[in-house]
Amino acid sequence: MENEANPPRSTILVVDDSPENIAILKRVLGELYTVRPAINGKVALKAATVAPLPNLILLDVMMPEMDGFEVCEQLKANPVTREIPVIFITAKDQAEDETRGFDAGAVDYISKPFSIPVVMARVATHLAMHAAHAQLKQQYIALQEMERLRKDVEAISRHDLKTPINGILGCSELLLEDDQLAPSEQREFFLMIRDSANRLQEMVNMSMNLINMEQGRYEAQLQEISLVPILQRILADHRVWIDRKQLTAVITVDGQRLQEGQTFTVLGDKTLCYTMFANLCKNAMEASGTGEAITIALGNGDQRATIAIHNQGAVPEAIREKFFEKYVTHGKRGGTGLGTYSSRLMAETQQGQIALHSSELEGTTITVTLRQ
Repeated sequence: MENEANPPRSTILVVDDSPENIAILKRVLGELYTVRPAINGKVALKAATVAPLPNLILLDVMMPEMDGFEVCEQLKANPVTREIPVIFITAKDQAEDETRGFDAGAVDYISKPFSIPVVMARVATHLAMHAAHAQLKQQYIALQEMERLRKDVEAISRHDLKTPINGILGCSELLLEDDQLAPSEQREFFLMIRDSANRLQEMVNMSMNLINMEQGRYEAQLQEISLVPILQRILADHRVWIDRKQLTAVITVDGQRLQEGQTFTVLGDKTLCYTMFANLCKNAMEASGTGEAITIALGNGDQRATIAIHNQGAVPEAIREKFFEKYVTHGKRGGTGLGTYSSRLMAETQQGQIALHSSELEGTTITVTLRQ
């Protein structure tokens, strides 16, 4: 197995109509690289697309039927091979020939008769440059993804923060405007303000945590926590959804309906568990039809706990295989595709797993597995 101590050998495609030149290059390059020979242009174009793709192509210019310039142009026109650096090996040393070669897409020239040390140095240099360019490209893509995620998290936060902020403002205004409130009513409003403030703080923290989790910098504070009050709070927080759609939400433990005072503990992060299961429950509610049932089934296993959230709606087949990937959404106006992706991040951050099973006949079940 390849590893960092023994990285995979680079593959060099050597294209030359002279068997002698191929033999020489194969002998000297073969000590450090995997050499793939091609005796003419047509063979080269096929060989360049065979996996693993060549990391570099040494291409003779003067060949019958299809010369090196045409081969290079076709390589650069093909999306599969256009990024592979091409070095021309040629007896042509006129300025116009070099210009034509660079116009065709070559990165360098080696003159015939070639010097072995020069060939080795040019090959090593361009392999290193190509590897560095590929790494920079991946880093650039990763930075773009992070920037998009940051903007989406900010947009979600601005949208979702309105609910607890409105709760704080609304209760505060009622307390200020009505001096006839009984102490019990005042206490109820103060509790609502406190709960809204707590939710506001959790949302702000989770916005940063999501970015840190994607970067692998979030350290979950795993401890024994009871999921029952967390799930009950989630259902209470979504009471408007439940009442509006006349849904039935049931929590079961090991197949039996949850009893008063019953507990169910997992090894997890309290904040992550609330946000993760709130996302999943909200998805289940949105996917449910009027009057349907949602079941949250808690199960004890061998040092593992399962939390299975079931609703009767089916996830569209087009997104089932990539349901937990970033930005995957379907027919959801205003959806960002980050809810299920962040749920997967949160499950994995807690050393757990998440899985989906969905069909038109059985509905949808999302199962989260956590340590106990």
